[in-house]
Amino acid sequence: MDLIWDAVASRVVWRGRFPVVVDRLRARADGREFDYTYLDVSRGAVLLLALDEEHRAICVRQYRHPVGDVMVELPAGHLEMDENPEACARREFEEETGLKVQNVLSLGSFVPVPSLSGFRMHMFFGTEISVGSMGLDDMEILEVVRVPIEELRKQVIEGQHENVGLMSAVLLADQRGLLP
Repeated sequence: MDLIWDAVASRVVWRGRFPVVVDRLRARADGREFDYTYLDVSRGAVLLLALDEEHRAICVRQYRHPVGDVMVELPAGHLEMDENPEACARREFEEETGLKVQNVLSLGSFVPVPSLSGFRMHMFFGTEISVGSMGLDDMEILEVVRVPIEELRKQVIEGQHENVGLMSAVLLADQRGLLP
């Protein structure tokens, strides 16, 4: 059976930070149609799990309005137009933490909510941290925290974090033998 749905029409119903699009879809299998609404966040983003020389993960704490709470996260940010994901990870890490990372390795990528958006998160692991220059965006207020990786791994395994990017990066790095 053909599982593909083709977009026969498309319109942007709201323009803003994340445009909302409605596509008219038609099933190849039987021709039925319906309207599908999603967020157009097509450029994607990056996150970086970096460890300092004392095996502490460089994390950030910041308020996230959609969840109404302060969350512990890995430094992350959106890709600029035509930007390489690794270059973006290095840039965002320095902008958010004031630190540079020398060695960077891809951990892969994921689509967090494929029913809502084609947004893709690229994950990286980094080591060899040095002093850089912080450059926060106007809408960023955050605190840099260093969490011993053993503690962060335990918190992830015990379900103490809700951020899927942080959880995925820690577990993938652990499974690949990158964590001490």
